[in-house]
Amino acid sequence: MGASKKLFIFGLLLFVSVFAFSNALKFLPKDYSAILYIPDVPKAYEEFKALPIGQTLLADTGIGLESLVRGVLEQQLLSMKYTLDDFDLFSKEMLVVIDKDGNMTVVLGPVKSPTKVRKVLESFLEAETLKKVKFTENYFIYSDVQVGGGKVPANLLSNLKGNLGVTYSYVTDGKITFEGYGYMRIENNALTFYQKLDAKTADAKNVLKTLQNTKPIDIFADKNVGGDLLLFVNRPIPDVLRKTFLDALASNFNITNVNATGVMYLSADVGAAVSALLSTDTQTGNSKSSQTTPQVSISAYSVVFGTGFKMPAEVKKYVTIGSEKYGVLTTENGMESYILIKNDRMITYTVNPTKYKPGDRTFFTSIYDSKYFMGIFLNFEPLINTMLGKKVKSSAVFVSYIEGDSIIQKGTVK
Repeated sequence: MGASKKLFIFGLLLFVSVFAFSNALKFLPKDYSAILYIPDVPKAYEEFKALPIGQTLLADTGIGLESLVRGVLEQQLLSMKYTLDDFDLFSKEMLVVIDKDGNMTVVLGPVKSPTKVRKVLESFLEAETLKKVKFTENYFIYSDVQVGGGKVPANLLSNLKGNLGVTYSYVTDGKITFEGYGYMRIENNALTFYQKLDAKTADAKNVLKTLQNTKPIDIFADKNVGGDLLLFVNRPIPDVLRKTFLDALASNFNITNVNATGVMYLSADVGAAVSALLSTDTQTGNSKSSQTTPQVSISAYSVVFGTGFKMPAEVKKYVTIGSEKYGVLTTENGMESYILIKNDRMITYTVNPTKYKPGDRTFFTSIYDSKYFMGIFLNFEPLINTMLGKKVKSSAVFVSYIEGDSIIQKGTVK
């Protein structure tokens, strides 16, 4: 057999073997801008769980978050006369897609019984969220747009070798175009993410120069910034990038139909909320008379810069605090957010502003670099210290910065 024929057969076998488990990709929407594809979610989870950070956060010898989540889920399943086998939402593939307008699509599965999985989800998700959920060919699909019809990027599947997941981004407005692939893998006892987006046009290269030379805002001049979670974009970014990387997030914060510059930041104290939830859960468990499910809010504070902000239509209540008028947004489960509209920004608290106290910001300032134009910092150390009584350096950090004619996006969970 000739060498070229052997190569063809090998390539064909590789193609068939890869597509044998790539059914989720059939739901790629048209006009997508960013893709994350994980072909084997259980494998990715087990490899993360085997890491020191995974053991600390998930295992019963650590904080035991896996048992906590499993316990809540099993309790709900038991009340429905189901078992864990009936809720197999995360037992196969995961596909996350963002389109050119910032709409997000999530595909999970396939599942054995869409009917059972949907009934379980109805116990945990709000009605508005469920409206975007459907099951097709036993796949869970959460989306605002028509799925299917998108072409799989040429090198997406070949980049899976040696990686737990792959990414692809293609963002363009006609004149400004960026494109690149990335990966998710285990390296140096950490879960790592890397993606390189190359400027494909002269206008894209000029945009990067402007972005690099723009002075970032001073996030830490705001005394309300603190805690263990920080999300930021510290300078105006082009619309083509904002739509792909920010609009999906912004819509979840009721920030729509505004002239947003892209500049924003959010800080929160997640560890304190988790600790309070576990403490409340323990007290509830010891109280036979308790009939209510404990609710704990994450104390968060966010600022989004722009013009033309309007109160979300869902806001029905207003309160005056100091000299400022806040709109109060109440979710179905009774959680409240306080929204303040100013000429150039929208400010949101997830607790009453008079009760908000920013957490420590040392972790943020120790790793922040002004060259990062976008980032997410999450410090696990306070949570671990509260739960286990020992100090362990642990964090999740994701940043974006410019290097030559490319955008580098890196992440580490360790």
